Amino acid sequence: MHALIEAGLNRRWYDLRLPAALEARYHSEHEPPDGWYLQSWMVIFIAFNILSLKVDLDAFGAEAIAIPAGLTLGLFVPLAIGSIIILRGRPSAGVQMGAVLVTGLVDMAIVLNSARIAPPEHAHTYLILAAIVPLVVGMIAPLSFRHSLVFCFGSFALYVISIVAFGLSDTGGSGVPLLVASLVLVPLKLAYSREWETKRSFLFGLREKAQAEALAQANARLTILSETDPLTGVANRRLFTERLRAVWESRPVDGDWIGIVVVDIDRFKLLNDSAGHAAGDACLTRVAEALRGPVEARGGLIARYGGEEFVALVPGLTEAAACAAGEEMRQAVAGLAIPHPGLGPRRYVTVSVGVTAARTRWRNEGLDADSLLKAADEALYRAKNGGRDRVEIEAATRPLTQALTGPRPARRIAVAATRVISVSRPAA
Repeated sequence: MHALIEAGLNRRWYDLRLPAALEARYHSEHEPPDGWYLQSWMVIFIAFNILSLKVDLDAFGAEAIAIPAGLTLGLFVPLAIGSIIILRGRPSAGVQMGAVLVTGLVDMAIVLNSARIAPPEHAHTYLILAAIVPLVVGMIAPLSFRHSLVFCFGSFALYVISIVAFGLSDTGGSGVPLLVASLVLVPLKLAYSREWETKRSFLFGLREKAQAEALAQANARLTILSETDPLTGVANRRLFTERLRAVWESRPVDGDWIGIVVVDIDRFKLLNDSAGHAAGDACLTRVAEALRGPVEARGGLIARYGGEEFVALVPGLTEAAACAAGEEMRQAVAGLAIPHPGLGPRRYVTVSVGVTAARTRWRNEGLDADSLLKAADEALYRAKNGGRDRVEIEAATRPLTQALTGPRPARRIAVAATRVISVSRPAA
């Protein structure tokens, strides 16, 4: 599109049309002007022609004014009123051109007929008036250059044919036809310049819009790059930290739950050493995708926190629900059955999971976002130390509560539930 716009802006002065795609878009986006503009001028033309009957009276006298007056009042005025009716609302460019062409040519023909039947001393005046009609109409009507060509050359043809047919070339000298031939170029030039500048403004608007869209896309890409882990495609640590603090601080203090899940790939360094970094990168990518499902299904955010560690923020999770989410994530990774050569044959990649959950009303007791992360991290270390491939939960510690009650051991969920979630397996 950029190349087309530049080609349109740099086209030669005589090439009014834009490249095909831009020309089509130009016509689709530029509606013709409201019909009220031409309607108002039609009213003025009607008034002008009625007032011109005084000129006819002076030229023809009371005895011979019947013909020009009859043509004006019986033909032109009804036709102009009909054009006013047709031009209601926003008629198409073709309808507007048709109304201008018919009304202008009829007006011009009436004036030329008056030149034919007027006394010889007044014929020249009517020839000049007949030449002025297309000049004024062509300058006023907002026609495209193509429609202006039709109108102007139609007027020129009518003028020349009338001069020859009525034998009027001698009444005003040979300069009169040349005069109208030169006058018809004025509305043509005006229409050409108007359309050229309109299309130029259209192209400048397109270029500005294209540049703004390109800048917005570039900024969006930069935002994605700054917030996304390039290897796994999930959020990075910076975005997760910002989102966690924003969610924790913005939620109403009415008891909303927020769950944090920290996941670490077991024996990942051994996997890298035994299978190579390419296998390690592939493992990280597959694990990230497996973790994404359970988290995003709950409306949460999964991020790579660093190395082989992932972290999830899931609003609305109670402690039990956080444990269930952590277990689903552990099983999702186990279901991948990624071979772990460093552990021996038929051994697969597993993860250890630490979870925590807290109510937003605990902000009033001094609990902050960092404390949530710390609690989930402590649960993760306990899962690692407890044999790996398991889920542990740690209750978030509230500083104010500690200050009032003194130090207390970290609370776990009920023992029965722990036995379901924290499944012991041989240490890997």
